[in-house]
Amino acid sequence: MLAGQMQSHWEGSGLPLANRPRFISRDLGAVHNHMSEMFCPHDLRLEGGVPPLDFRHHHASLQSVSFNATDYGNPFGRIAVRIPPMESLYLVQFSLSGVARITQDDTSFDLKPGHMCVLNPASRVEQLFGEGYKHFTVKLTKSGMEAVLAQELGFRPGELRFSPAPIRLEGAAVAFAQLARTICDDLDNGASAFSHSRAVGAVEQALRRLLLAAVPHNHAELFNTPVSAPAPYYVRRVEEFIHQHAADPITLDEMIVVSGVSARSLHTGFRRFRGTTPMTFLKNSRLVLAHRQLRDGADSGLTVTEVALACGFTHLSKFARDYFERFGERPSATLKRMGSH
Repeated sequence: MLAGQMQSHWEGSGLPLANRPRFISRDLGAVHNHMSEMFCPHDLRLEGGVPPLDFRHHHASLQSVSFNATDYGNPFGRIAVRIPPMESLYLVQFSLSGVARITQDDTSFDLKPGHMCVLNPASRVEQLFGEGYKHFTVKLTKSGMEAVLAQELGFRPGELRFSPAPIRLEGAAVAFAQLARTICDDLDNGASAFSHSRAVGAVEQALRRLLLAAVPHNHAELFNTPVSAPAPYYVRRVEEFIHQHAADPITLDEMIVVSGVSARSLHTGFRRFRGTTPMTFLKNSRLVLAHRQLRDGADSGLTVTEVALACGFTHLSKFARDYFERFGERPSATLKRMGSH
């Protein structure tokens, strides 16, 4: 396919992956069944009269990452999609033409061309596609994203949650979009080296890392810390001590004793190799622990106060404020959201 034709498809006059049609139909029930199988079970309905459909879904994949171009072909009215928590998937969505009204948990926004957004696994999502709306979606597994994050940080920090707000295609977001587009255009030509057995893993890893760099998330502060040489033994020793005793009333003096170095050396080591202080590292570890317990608290009957105290927090208002800054929602909201699943 000529480069000019590919360009027009990405600008909305056509549909990307033109040589990769996966499903074409004018039957709403068939479309619903197909998209449920390709992504996850969801509700699909028409609004604003009964607009005719001319649905097209183009699809290509690497290993665990897939690319999807979709056009419902409705000349008027709206397509309403209600998606329950997907649990195991992140969806990165781009508008190619038209506007989608998206509500993710309690955040609503219009997704327009030139922007992207990430739909989180634990979120409830509602979308309204206006007439002529076309979009492109990159589907990534939760396990793959969290594995890359753990590899970069050196430990598993807990659930990864991206900001629900739309991101303008600039900076790192452009790099992610351009790489996805380049891969798709190459796959569409039928002879792509991106899917080579010795290259495909690195390609998928690059997409995941670019997404972590492009979209704000609850672990962005740690992820964006400049890469440095391996941390010295005394930093790693204190980290391990914190991970094992995060719920205990740990003091800075105890960390100094565990490290075997002076207070100044310990502070300098954490600043240089972890981009934070020992006490802030302890607080972040406790927040991750509290987040995990709140996610499980709906089944065990725990309250926010009980979780906070069990994780070493004695000032509840400060805990709530720090928790909101880290995870983008109040502790009570996490408990309520998990209890509604």
